[in-house]
Amino acid sequence: MPRAWLARVRRAPTIEIVVLSHRLRLSLLVAQAVGMMTLLRSIAYDRWITVLASLFLIGGAYAATRGRTWGVGMAFASAVAFPVAFAIGIAPAWFCLVGLAGAWPLAIAWRSFARFDKGAATLLATLAATGGAAAAIAWKEMAWSIITTFPSLRPSIEAQHGVALLATMAVVVGVVAGRAKHPAEASSSSEGEARVRFGERVRIGVDADASESASHDELAEDAEAAEPHAPRARRIGS
Repeated sequence: MPRAWLARVRRAPTIEIVVLSHRLRLSLLVAQAVGMMTLLRSIAYDRWITVLASLFLIGGAYAATRGRTWGVGMAFASAVAFPVAFAIGIAPAWFCLVGLAGAWPLAIAWRSFARFDKGAATLLATLAATGGAAAAIAWKEMAWSIITTFPSLRPSIEAQHGVALLATMAVVVGVVAGRAKHPAEASSSSEGEARVRFGERVRIGVDADASESASHDELAEDAEAAEPHAPRARRIGS
């Protein structure tokens, strides 16, 4: 009685990538650049709370470039804190420009977010805006007592911390140089931006039918080679 060989073929593996549009990548780059300039200025003049806000802005924008949705929310929350700080009288007017730069990525990505889940996108924006505004207001209430307790946190009038500024700039140059060594990633994103929207998942894999047919043939050949006198393997389902 001839044997029946059953080949179980797994589905072809797939890879999921998220391609960012050119406008979104540009907005994230601008947010990181503005955040870095604010960071350097804040280190020089001992504005340590602004240093923290700038780090959140830079970190959120960088995470968004890696396809992390929460990064856009973090950048937006930090961006909201800057104009709110100006509105309540504890920051200069140019903080509003920092806020605009940090909010730009969410403004561009909003349509894609809303298309996927409008309720979740609204919740993300609301929580981020509330958190950023609350942080600015809370700092105004606590700043005097914190500075009184820790005099080293008092802002300075003249620029200082030259070594810290040089170290920070060295880190920035290193990161930029590291990105320049991998231009292929940027070019691949540029090629796909015409076909793929922000947040759209792209599956790359081998044709399942071709993979299944090839696997069946290989199993049949192996079985025939192992038992040369046995009848030729019968393909199930053919």
